[in-house]
Amino acid sequence: MGIILNPREHSFYSLVSTGLEAQNYEGTYWRSRGRPRFYRYKVEKAEILTAVKAPAPSGVSNAAEQHDAAPALEERSPVAAPASHRPAKTASERTKVLHSSPTLPAAAVAATSFEVPQSVIITAGNKQPTSSQVAEGISELGNASGNVLRTDDPTKLALPVVIFERFQVERLEIKRDHGWARLRIDSRATLAGGETDYKRRREKIRWELRRTESGWEAITPADRTYVPNDVAVRHLAAQLARLTERNGAAADQERVLRQESQLANLLSALLENK
Repeated sequence: MGIILNPREHSFYSLVSTGLEAQNYEGTYWRSRGRPRFYRYKVEKAEILTAVKAPAPSGVSNAAEQHDAAPALEERSPVAAPASHRPAKTASERTKVLHSSPTLPAAAVAATSFEVPQSVIITAGNKQPTSSQVAEGISELGNASGNVLRTDDPTKLALPVVIFERFQVERLEIKRDHGWARLRIDSRATLAGGETDYKRRREKIRWELRRTESGWEAITPADRTYVPNDVAVRHLAAQLARLTERNGAAADQERVLRQESQLANLLSALLENK
């Protein structure tokens, strides 16, 4: 998602792993993320700006189309094939990233199972990945993993969740079709077993790499979920807002208040600058 700068040059301004910058939305990397879709305000009678959304064509499956509540006019653009300075990196199609719809009632959202990709492509072809490419792929997996925090009680998830502030790829160990990335991770908090551990830690872990027909992939760890601090704050704040807007029965209020308190405490800890 970004802001169009020049439609003729297919350029847009967006927040990417290297920061805010302008890129070509028809480049190889962005085309690998799906067909571009454009939203604009519709001016009626040159007086009032209103927003409408054109009906989506049938048969199209894309995560962006699940946000049906967004009032906008959707346009489509033909896909060209200009070169891009970024390699193709897409979430593996083996596991779909699930998003809840903003129009779902509170009970339905709470019952939704949020999944994350099991892998992400970091380089196409047989060429071995670099440390920076591995770092970008792992960053993408971390951003997608934030979906698991969109529950009433994120401390009671099946896998522990490590909310980290930063990480660094120290070295790569690759042999033939398999390898490992040695990472140093600075964590802010760990959610596991119904409890939250706020102790900051610096740990060294191995992140699995694997070569497939599509290229080299980074594999999501099977024993825990890693989520960047800013992504965790965004999801937790949205969850807290949803809880405060819920109109439940009186018997449910105590449980909701307890969940709100837990989320507020966790957000406060993650927003501290120490």
